[in-house]
Amino acid sequence: MKTRIYFLDHLRTLMIFLVVVLHSGLVYEHVLQNSWIVVDPVKANSIGLIRLYLDLFVMFMIFFISGYLIPMSLKSKTSIEFIKSKVKRILIPWVIAVFTLIPAYKFIFLYSRGLPQEEWFSYFHFFERAGSDLSFYANNPAQNWLWFLPVLFMFQVIYLVLAKTKVLSLKINLKTAVIIMFVVGVVYSVTIAQTGLNGWYHSAILHFQRERLLVYFMSFLLGSLCYKLKVFESTQKNKRLYVIANVVLTFTLGIFTAVALNTFFNIIDPTRNYYFISQFADRVAYYAFGLASQLTLLYVFLYGFRNSLNRRYAFMDELNRNSYSVYIIHTIVLGVVALSIMAIPIPPMVKFLMVTLLTFGLSNLLIYSWRTIRQRTVNTKTVATAVMSVVIVLAAFTAYPGTTESKEQKTETTETNTAPQSGTSIHAAVVAGDLEAVQRIIESGADLNEKEPAGGSSPLMTACVFGKTEIAKVLIDAGAELNVTNNDGSTALHTAAFFCRTEIVKTLLNKGIDSSVVNNSGSTALQSVQAPFAMVKGIYEYFAKVYEPLGLQLDLDRIEKTRPVIAEIIANNE
Repeated sequence: MKTRIYFLDHLRTLMIFLVVVLHSGLVYEHVLQNSWIVVDPVKANSIGLIRLYLDLFVMFMIFFISGYLIPMSLKSKTSIEFIKSKVKRILIPWVIAVFTLIPAYKFIFLYSRGLPQEEWFSYFHFFERAGSDLSFYANNPAQNWLWFLPVLFMFQVIYLVLAKTKVLSLKINLKTAVIIMFVVGVVYSVTIAQTGLNGWYHSAILHFQRERLLVYFMSFLLGSLCYKLKVFESTQKNKRLYVIANVVLTFTLGIFTAVALNTFFNIIDPTRNYYFISQFADRVAYYAFGLASQLTLLYVFLYGFRNSLNRRYAFMDELNRNSYSVYIIHTIVLGVVALSIMAIPIPPMVKFLMVTLLTFGLSNLLIYSWRTIRQRTVNTKTVATAVMSVVIVLAAFTAYPGTTESKEQKTETTETNTAPQSGTSIHAAVVAGDLEAVQRIIESGADLNEKEPAGGSSPLMTACVFGKTEIAKVLIDAGAELNVTNNDGSTALHTAAFFCRTEIVKTLLNKGIDSSVVNNSGSTALQSVQAPFAMVKGIYEYFAKVYEPLGLQLDLDRIEKTRPVIAEIIANNE
């Protein structure tokens, strides 16, 4: 019987934690604005760099570890027993998750954006709303984070077939395998990208990135080869190779970062069209240095964990047992946690840290509680702690401002456009378009710069969003601060310009608003309307959906025609 290699268990748990880090960061980025479970108005662009690196290697390493464990599993079972065990461990949890967690994901997605819930059948990932914007998750639900399970099952079945047909009996050393993997992986990824097939494949069963699928499978096979060659049973430490790997990693990761960021800048600004060498050469560099970074990172992590953490720890034993299940449930827990703290006025990096730690901690508590209950060895205190933690988060979730009204109440408010009653906030009066109520609130001495809790917008910004021109002018004349910023770092000029409120833009400029302010996305008000409309159309559609219950109507044709006009007005004022 082989000795358990503990460091791989610890490494897998770390990778699952980093998946939580990666997914928590998406809450505070612009990248998945239309599809991530919860999107906080507060953004931190630096999180994008964290995502770039985690997205590069986390799943690559998880597939490697899964591959290392597969020969051991197959060796002790017949083919039928092997398939049954994988169906029980992977497919059945996946099916359960598909019919429970994906609907929960869409429920939270709609709830967090203040959108009405939809027909029951639209909550499953095989639903697609024809003739609609399919980039908006509610119109086209996907497996999202659950993609890993059916793909892993597919890899294991393919491995079984290859093993039984003796294809894997070919003798090959580790160095040759790595070289073959690098060459084939780069050629494959570049070919997929050159033919325009890169991106996510989406079906009822499988969901994966085409340009990464073969690379992940080769990582899986590399793990199985390491098992066969007994790589980790050796007691030798090649410190020299470890140092070289770190040097190579610094070089490859640096070039990968430069090329990836340059590609990103070209995407957000198609007129830029800059390449270090050429489009094809940059693409080759992106995949080549990306895969080289993955392989060297893999070695660095394996070396470090093997030589420092190849022993049992009671605490890690619990986390290791939970890791697979934590991966399955963490996104739903993350959505609830992120929504529960959305209204708290704290910096996005602090929120990011809170969401990460709370999600990982609560997910582990839930899995531990479920496991101990099933085993009937219940630690009452621990289970009570887990339940209370979840109850507290859910209580905060239901208390989230702006989401406690029923669908009927929101509809009634929108349709009748009822004027706010006494005591109503200035933001509600602005949204309702009640000029008299706004004037009464101003006369009462209320704070004209009071920020709404979700996005940190001032009443003047709210007027800009909803196109309440007269109210905006009244607020400006009453002394509302012009250069105050919201959680995204934008001023009223950013908002008025983006929503193409021409008269408000002119008024703000005439009153001396600072047009040089740069928001958290790195844009001035002028730059926010200079990008091609096609690049930002999805953002307008998103705002239209989110704020439609409050009466916001966006004419995209008018906005497309007006953006150049707004840009000219601001440019002439600078």
